[in-house]
Amino acid sequence: MNKPFQHITRFFTLVAFQVFILNNIQVSGYINPYVYILFILLLPPKLPKAIVLMLGFLMGFTIDVFADSYGIHTAATVLLAYIRPSILSLVSVKGGEDLEAISIKQLKFGRFFTYSGLLCLIHHFTLFYLEAFRLNEFFATFGRAFISTVISLMLILLVESLRANRVKR
Repeated sequence: MNKPFQHITRFFTLVAFQVFILNNIQVSGYINPYVYILFILLLPPKLPKAIVLMLGFLMGFTIDVFADSYGIHTAATVLLAYIRPSILSLVSVKGGEDLEAISIKQLKFGRFFTYSGLLCLIHHFTLFYLEAFRLNEFFATFGRAFISTVISLMLILLVESLRANRVKR
């Protein structure tokens, strides 16, 4: 399968999974898993930053349209796309220059966990603080963001592990 088609398929699959399944799962409005960010996480490291930012905008905007959330997903996803190369350079051996693709197989589990965990944490904190947009709920928002990050990270690792096992076969 060629790479552009693979990324387009991943985009639509993650949007559908997020919109139709995960957006309907909320534990008393406290835990909101967001796995759609996996699209940005798995983009090739050699992709130009402008394209990654545009794809981040497109993904966030698409989720905002379906979630009726007034641009908070777009802002958080564009920030995620902007910070991604810096986090990748922290966790990879040569700053991501030697990688053809990002996956558990390429980065190994520990580095992929750190990479996706940091980016998921940044995304979720940005998203939840933009949503709350007041400091009097600072600790409640912090708790929501942290717990949602843990749940989202577990789902991201599960999806990526299943994908890596499917590719290995």
